[in-house]
Amino acid sequence: MKKYQASSWNLAEIRPNNVEKIFAEIEVKTKQIEQGRTQLKDTISSTDLLSLLAELEELQILNSKLGTYAQLWFAEDSSNQKASALLSQVENFLTKINNRLIFFGLWFKQLPDQEAVRLINASGKYRYFLEKMHKSKPYILDEKEEKVINLKDVTGVSALNSIYNILCSQFQYEFEGKKIGQEELLTHVRSPSPKRREAAYRTLFSKYKAHKDVIGEMYRNIITDWREENVHLRGYKNPINVRNLGNDIPDQAVEALLKVCEKNEPIFHRFFELKRKKIGLKKMRRFDLYAPLQKKKEKQIPYHDAVSLVLETFKDFSPAFHQEALNILQADHVHSQVQKNKDTGAFCCSVTSKLNPYVLLNYSGTLRDVSTLAHELGHGIHHNLARKHTEFTFHAPLPLAETASIFSEMVLSERLLKKYPDRARNLLFTKLDEIYASIIRQAGFVRFEIKAHKMLEEGKTIDEISKMYLQDLRKQLGPKVEVDEIYAYEWCYVPHIFHTPFYCYAYAFGNLLTLALYETYKQKGPGYADKIVEMLAKGGSQSPLEITKAVGADITSEKFWQSGFDVLKILIDKVDN
Repeated sequence: MKKYQASSWNLAEIRPNNVEKIFAEIEVKTKQIEQGRTQLKDTISSTDLLSLLAELEELQILNSKLGTYAQLWFAEDSSNQKASALLSQVENFLTKINNRLIFFGLWFKQLPDQEAVRLINASGKYRYFLEKMHKSKPYILDEKEEKVINLKDVTGVSALNSIYNILCSQFQYEFEGKKIGQEELLTHVRSPSPKRREAAYRTLFSKYKAHKDVIGEMYRNIITDWREENVHLRGYKNPINVRNLGNDIPDQAVEALLKVCEKNEPIFHRFFELKRKKIGLKKMRRFDLYAPLQKKKEKQIPYHDAVSLVLETFKDFSPAFHQEALNILQADHVHSQVQKNKDTGAFCCSVTSKLNPYVLLNYSGTLRDVSTLAHELGHGIHHNLARKHTEFTFHAPLPLAETASIFSEMVLSERLLKKYPDRARNLLFTKLDEIYASIIRQAGFVRFEIKAHKMLEEGKTIDEISKMYLQDLRKQLGPKVEVDEIYAYEWCYVPHIFHTPFYCYAYAFGNLLTLALYETYKQKGPGYADKIVEMLAKGGSQSPLEITKAVGADITSEKFWQSGFDVLKILIDKVDN
């Protein structure tokens, strides 16, 4: 096996040799598509429509490669002024290109239903793309208004998100006599020392508190933009309805999910009390929630060992999982080394259906980092399994986008329990920590967003929504967990709340769906892995409702979501016994 080392990625496959030449190529293809506008009538033949869709798909590939390169180069180092300048230039250029082609989507959405159905039925591989597009018919504006909104977003909400990224990625923290970045600081919130955990959290959130006025003003304007455009201009029912329709998920399914998550918060109250006793604390504090059970500093796992462990896990689960993960690693598409001004956290970024996706990690050698590696490669596996679909339908919708990643974590956890039997119970505690963070915590973020959107529309202040966040967090964690006032500003540190409103229910959705699927996999044996692969291979070519029905899940039912929590109760019984 190749010796893997934490390193940068290789962007050669998408790096433009000459940006101006790519701009010119995109310009030529755009003009060709614009010439086809005269064909866009109710009576257009399916052959002509398919030809135009193929041209749009070719252009999408060019645009995506250019846009993704600019984003990933900037993600490596937000202080790189050349990368920042290119990102701005590319975003502006692509926005103008998309504006010129906005006519296609507007035309199709406005088609009489009878003609839309005729074309959808003859569209083959583009079927779901067109179905979903036509569903948004009630919410479209006229062409000039849509163009103004696109241009406004570049210097408006997109710019605010870029400023948020730049500000937060460049935070430096004074901790124990050293200046460190956020990723290094976060390793200390899992320190065996209660004092160090508290100090790390206070250092982290004090920085966000110090910048709360600026960050709060960014947030106020981001969600004002979201509300005014989507609810008041386009006519969506409410702010979260925008995300639900974008995900093609019934409101009823999301409401059922959030309701069941809130109802099951007490099962984690029990877990927190078990953990308090296990680590020997008189009082459980929010500072201690992710405390390790072992007192010694966690032994670091070399990056090569982490990669080997994840690949072996995937190989035992499914040859398809193993091969697709290997494809990503062998293409040098993983940026794993920790470096200054790099994006914090981790992500997997798709470019086109035909290219391996890119993964960004900040690998520091913890078991949690190994789990993150499996998680992000899981996203990449999902992408690669769905590569047979079009550029418009290979992306899984947000709620299902977390399924492969979380399933990858689950199969890895099982392997870790076998590989380290002396640490098995401790690992189970760690897994439950992660499940709390991925289900209850993420659902809590979404409930916060629902309230924050309403409160800010009513003229409430940033301090008032921070107070509300703190009150809800205390309820979520239960009466036996002490939550310090500094946690009022935790929401400021959650990028999804800024970048992608209401995204976070996708984590709860993915985790509970995966728990139910994983339980079925354990009952039915290795053969069921093929069912999982088959589901993932559908990508975004069907609605989440249809994809999940194929594996026996009813996402609109509270009973289904409760089945995931029933599995969690069994896991908590295991650590109790």
